[in-house]
Amino acid sequence: MADIARRDFKVQTIDKVNIAIREVRPEAGDAAMRTPLVLLHGTRIPGLSEYDLSVPNGSFAADMAARGHVCFIPDARGYGRSDRPEAMSRPPEESRPLARGLEITRDVDAAVDALRAATGAERVALMGWGVGATILIMYAALWPEKVSHIILYNAIYGGGTDFPRYRNAPLEDPDRPGRFNVNKFGGYAYNKLDMLLDKWDQSIPIADKDAWRDPAVAQAFVQALIDGDPTSRERDPITFRCPNGMLEDSFYIGRGQKLVHANQVTCKVMILRPALDYFSRPEDVAALRDDLTNAEDVVVWEPENTTHYLILDRPERGRTEALDRISAFIG
Repeated sequence: MADIARRDFKVQTIDKVNIAIREVRPEAGDAAMRTPLVLLHGTRIPGLSEYDLSVPNGSFAADMAARGHVCFIPDARGYGRSDRPEAMSRPPEESRPLARGLEITRDVDAAVDALRAATGAERVALMGWGVGATILIMYAALWPEKVSHIILYNAIYGGGTDFPRYRNAPLEDPDRPGRFNVNKFGGYAYNKLDMLLDKWDQSIPIADKDAWRDPAVAQAFVQALIDGDPTSRERDPITFRCPNGMLEDSFYIGRGQKLVHANQVTCKVMILRPALDYFSRPEDVAALRDDLTNAEDVVVWEPENTTHYLILDRPERGRTEALDRISAFIG
């Protein structure tokens, strides 16, 4: 593998929020000839936990950098090392859900402009996970001149009105049907460390989870969640905080509301939905196919026998193929 360099820095958004970014790039070579890439995290966890774990096969960004792509991993406002809204220092019930998707497009734009300046590229590629992918549809519609490709990984879009993911964890306000339960969830959440590991385990279709997911990757994933919140060790048991804005977005999208219409996207689009994904639905893929009428190109890949955590699973469980396909797609 090529030597990889990392740099941590911050940029400021148009509304004066300081956004933390990790740059992951090849030390030398022809990186400038490959399309640079912004990697946006999903609903609950900061960017490094999804894209740059410090163990073998745990860093999607490093493996993309080894293929010649300069990667920027931002933490959206309220996540990881970025500025957190002042309301996150108060009890969650004192604020409404913080950091909705449209607001986070400002954070994406700051990262995109920094990547364009660092590489000299006029347009860059973007990859988003879960609701992060939905936010990239918003971003690509707002700033088409800055975007060459978007990779929608585990995206939800509003393709169906019944979201199985939330049947046993209802987000609806019982007193106001059809509305997110703001009073229950408030501005942000405290998340247990095993919450996401449990979902990961449940999605792996064999009894021996270690045969599918390297235990070192799982351990590094949990450690990144702890490290991503400076207050995490202040609580017993340890929990990490995240804003609830993307959770509110997911509620409305899951009920069939398209918070952005994909016919506003003009760049090249890859839709990547692992067949065993518990978040994105086949209906979302079908709706995106139908609505991406103005995209320059649309590629759909739904690999069989792969999970929501495809890019963190073992190489032979689809991870290597995902890296190769995404790198080839963005060029």
